[in-house]
Amino acid sequence: MATYITETWLRERNTLADGTELHLPAGACLTPAAQSLVSERHLRVKYVDASGQVFVNDPAAARGKGSTDERRRVHPLTGSDHAHAMHCVLCRQAVDKKPDTLTHLNADTLVSKNDPRIHLRGQIDDAIACAVWIQAELADSDKPSRRIAPWLADVRSGLGNVLRAEATGDALHPVHMGGFDAEAIHRMSHAPLKHLGYDHIVPDVEHGLTAARLNMLRTAIRKVELVAARLYIGGDFSIARPDILEGLNRLSSAVYVLMIVALMLDRGLAVKEAAWS
Repeated sequence: MATYITETWLRERNTLADGTELHLPAGACLTPAAQSLVSERHLRVKYVDASGQVFVNDPAAARGKGSTDERRRVHPLTGSDHAHAMHCVLCRQAVDKKPDTLTHLNADTLVSKNDPRIHLRGQIDDAIACAVWIQAELADSDKPSRRIAPWLADVRSGLGNVLRAEATGDALHPVHMGGFDAEAIHRMSHAPLKHLGYDHIVPDVEHGLTAARLNMLRTAIRKVELVAARLYIGGDFSIARPDILEGLNRLSSAVYVLMIVALMLDRGLAVKEAAWS
C-alpha cells in the first residue's frame, strides 16, 4: 500500500524554497494538495528506495498523477535513464572508452579535465561538500543555532541548482532561503541591524563554532563566484551567465545572514524578522 505525502507533511519537514529538490520514499505518493504545492514552488521530486536506487515520475505516463507504477529509474548522479554516446568536443569523433584525461562536460560531450567549466564545477562541488558537512554537524549539535538547519538546506539546494544550471545550460531558478527571496536576502545582508537586530560582523572566534563553520562556507561560495566571473565575464564586459553570477552572490549573502542569526541564537538574542522564530 502506498504512503501518501500530504501538503502538511511537506511543509513540516522542508522550507520548500523555490526550485528545491525533495527526496521521498520510493513507495510514496503525493496527495493532490501536495502535488499542487510541488508545482507552485517548482520543486523537483525524486523517490529513493532502500538500496539507494532513484526514481522520478515519468512525464510521458498516461495519467501523470505520480503513482508508483508511472516512475522510471534514473542515475543518482546524472538523473538520466539511459547512457549517452560520447564524443570529443574538439574533433567531434566518437569515444568508446573515456580516457582518464577527459571528463564529461554534459551527457555526451567530453572535454579535458583542465577545461574552465570543469574547474568551476569542482569549486561548486567543494562548496556543496562544505554545506553538507555543516548540516551534519548541526544535526548532532545541542546549540540553539541548530535551528538554522532548514535554511542551510536551502543554501545547499541552491548550490546544487547552480551546478545543474551550469551543466545543462538551463536558466537558474531564483535563489530562495525559506520564505526569503533574493531581494529579501540582499536587504538583510546589507542592513542586518535593521532587519535582524544585530549589526555587521567581522569573523571572530567569539562568535562561536557554528558561525565559524558558516564563514568557511561563505568563503567557499565566494571562490565559486570569482571562478564564475572569470569564465562568464568577457573582455568587453559582456556577461554570458548573469543568472549564475547573481545566484552565487545571493547565496554567499544568505550564508552571511545565517552567520549573524546563528550568533544571535547561541547568545539567546531574539531575531527581529518573524520568519526566523
